[in-house]
Amino acid sequence: MLTGDTTGVAKVWPVAELTDTYGKTTPLYVLFDCHDMGVNSADISTITSITNKGKVYSALTCGNDHLVKIWQLTLWKKNAGSHQCAVEMVQSLKGHSSTVTSVCFSGADGKVFASTSMDKTTRIWQMVESNNAVCLQVLEGHTRYVNTCGFSQDGLLFVTGSNDKSVIVWDVKGDLDLNAKLHDSSEDLKSAVNIVKGENIQVEVSLREKLNMFTNAVNSCDFSSECKYLVAAGGDKTVRIWHFSESGRTEECKGSPFRAHHYSVQQMVISPCSSYMATCSLDGMTVIWELNTLEPRGSLHTEYGGARSCSFSGNSELIAVACNNEIVFVWKVETLQLVAKLCGNDEDVTCVSFSPDSRYLMSGCVEGHFRIWSVHPKKHIISETSTIVQDKAHEIGITSAHFAFKNPSRKPQSMLMLTGGSDAVVKAWRLLDDRIDFKMKFVGHGSDITCVKFPRHITTFLASTSLDKTARIWQTKTGDCLHVIDPKGAILTCCSFSSNNKILATGSLDKALYLWNLPLDDDDATTIRKSTSFEKHGARLNGMSDDDRRDLEVALSKLSSSTDTPDEFICPITQQIFRDPVICSDGHTYDRSAMVSWFRRGKFSSPLTNEPLLSKSMTTNTTIKEAISVFVQQNQ
Repeated sequence: MLTGDTTGVAKVWPVAELTDTYGKTTPLYVLFDCHDMGVNSADISTITSITNKGKVYSALTCGNDHLVKIWQLTLWKKNAGSHQCAVEMVQSLKGHSSTVTSVCFSGADGKVFASTSMDKTTRIWQMVESNNAVCLQVLEGHTRYVNTCGFSQDGLLFVTGSNDKSVIVWDVKGDLDLNAKLHDSSEDLKSAVNIVKGENIQVEVSLREKLNMFTNAVNSCDFSSECKYLVAAGGDKTVRIWHFSESGRTEECKGSPFRAHHYSVQQMVISPCSSYMATCSLDGMTVIWELNTLEPRGSLHTEYGGARSCSFSGNSELIAVACNNEIVFVWKVETLQLVAKLCGNDEDVTCVSFSPDSRYLMSGCVEGHFRIWSVHPKKHIISETSTIVQDKAHEIGITSAHFAFKNPSRKPQSMLMLTGGSDAVVKAWRLLDDRIDFKMKFVGHGSDITCVKFPRHITTFLASTSLDKTARIWQTKTGDCLHVIDPKGAILTCCSFSSNNKILATGSLDKALYLWNLPLDDDDATTIRKSTSFEKHGARLNGMSDDDRRDLEVALSKLSSSTDTPDEFICPITQQIFRDPVICSDGHTYDRSAMVSWFRRGKFSSPLTNEPLLSKSMTTNTTIKEAISVFVQQNQ
């Protein structure tokens, strides 16, 4: 936390060490003479990088001296429970002709920020090389002092407030560059509001049933195969199980509810074979149950802490449990024998997920990174040293993870993974040949993600729940929100798709389990559809003749709408088929026109890894180019 005062002093405080007592709290760092006549506003960005020294943040301050100052904050652990901080001024920005009243970062990437002033203007700035900033645009629209400003979380909207008693909403459109023209647009704002309300959605999600049977929060839910059973567990320490009648209504099974643990049930999962279910709890126990009889098969004890998450392997032969003690335990389901005790996480493990082919196990932690271990599905051997680590997957910690197959007919198999974080963002990743590639970011929730799930057998869409009291259905390919599900005031904790993908179950803190009808026909529920539409970027693409371009677009237009386009043919920036694939200095392939636009916007980091690019060089990827031509010919 960064504070400023009227004497011109700014202080950095460790939030974790602040208490509610009247005792004195020592700041991590004190900036004297930050601004000559007082600090009026301050803001800190999300983590910009992680170095050997520690986590690096950018910070802003402004004052009555007409200046905006950029600072670099480096934070590292001193010892258990305490931190140290170093602060360095990066740049002092001039431009305003009077007192600067407010500064704020855009939540989209932390590189764009804004400042307001008593000179009646607002300035939009962007970080460029060496953390220096340039002014992108001066916004004029208020007739008196501009006092405050703020970006929407997705960075698409910007708002300013003034002494002229007006608030102006500006359309940022997420594509700021030195030539950008920001304008206030009531029509664009109306369109954005309609998206939130779902008014632009052609089909509706409807409430099928609300089950009010729990005496505490519903923490977890799951469907068995063939939609035979629906199971939920929660804070009242019990598990409830229903079956579906011939009329389609839910009927509670005999023996339900039953007490499963001495403390709150954190998660319950049904095995892929639908013979077992498992529950894990803060009492440190994980219990495996026979699903048909509801009799316990055995209890698994985790050392030193509570069990937070559990997952069956795809062949139902192994079960993994995540614990508060930074360890993942793996047991055999048949013999209850401990197979592995996986360490390596620096902080508490929050979630685990097996891949459907039982060859990989993922774990996420509160530090924001996830690990993937290799598993031998038959010999049950887990390599504790051969792991894949994705650092900085989420800025504030991972809360949920889920595996799904992607194009299972192809060899080697490419798999999609989902992660949700405390940063209110859902991310999709691809695992192929022991390499992780970032695929898509889903932005729209207003608070921590509580659960992310793919449907059964397909990856066309996905679901997420959040502390913002909504669930969202997303289109995997584009990142678009297809629908916002609002149960009216209930914080949602979990979600699960039925086996036919036509019902979504969501649990909530209001002690209820909601069942929603999804507006999907049989094709939507079973077929992966890929878009083959193309946005016109110009008459000529670099490295491609007019005739070649026209031939390619004609051929692509003839592709079936259900054609399953291989992932390696899709540009990670445009999410469309490559038209002129080039290899950049980060080793990844992009469309040439997309990278030209990327550089023109002042971006010099990798679009996939966010690491600095060594150069702007682009080399034509002839292998991908030729493969696309063959693919197009085969699918016309």
